[in-house]
Amino acid sequence: MKKQSTSMFFICLSSIILISSCGSVSKESENRIRVSGEGKIRIMPDQVTLTINTTFTKPRMVDAVRETQATVDTVIALLQKYGHQKEDIKTSSVSANKDYQYIGNTNKFIGYQAQQTIDFVLHDLSKFTELTGKLLETKISGIGSISFDHSKADSILREADLIAYDDALKSAKKLASRADVKIGKLLFLSNDGSASNESTQYRTGMALETFNKGYGGEGFKIAPEVLEFKRTIFTEFEIK
Repeated sequence: MKKQSTSMFFICLSSIILISSCGSVSKESENRIRVSGEGKIRIMPDQVTLTINTTFTKPRMVDAVRETQATVDTVIALLQKYGHQKEDIKTSSVSANKDYQYIGNTNKFIGYQAQQTIDFVLHDLSKFTELTGKLLETKISGIGSISFDHSKADSILREADLIAYDDALKSAKKLASRADVKIGKLLFLSNDGSASNESTQYRTGMALETFNKGYGGEGFKIAPEVLEFKRTIFTEFEIK
């Protein structure tokens, strides 16, 4: 590479270098290289969250609320055998409203509806089929969602950050070597913040409606997919 006199080195690549133009370079961007890196970790889930719905419609609101609360109490007593109430069982407040059905081209009042939701985290996936079977014996109105996740998601994401940084550093060194320059100290470091627990969860997309009837029998079986935890790191290095 030809020796430069008073001008400074500047590398601009359209794909992974986060600088939009090489035409006019500000002094802040001189002698710098910006690269991004990606870190991925694939792992099987070790817990599942079930959203359990309980809804009843009765001619009198007090009866709808009473039936809903009685069913919720039964479900909580069952869930306590599979987890800890404070950490694993979360219940919403009871909501009650008028209920209508579309009959004969018009909305007809059919009674008062009370509903309540329970979120439960099961940490032993081997008990999943057994638990769902027990839930089907109660008068729940349905299981709204089933979400698999990992109990150490935050730690896994931090590890993915390190892998992403190593990837960015490796890219920076390769680019600098190709340009016959050397990278210096790290000037900027940030992750994109996009990888949250919500984005790594596997949701079945299945909503089971039981219409307040206890079915009993064997619970359902679901094979969870491998979870992928992903981070993107943005770096900026000095060019010597």
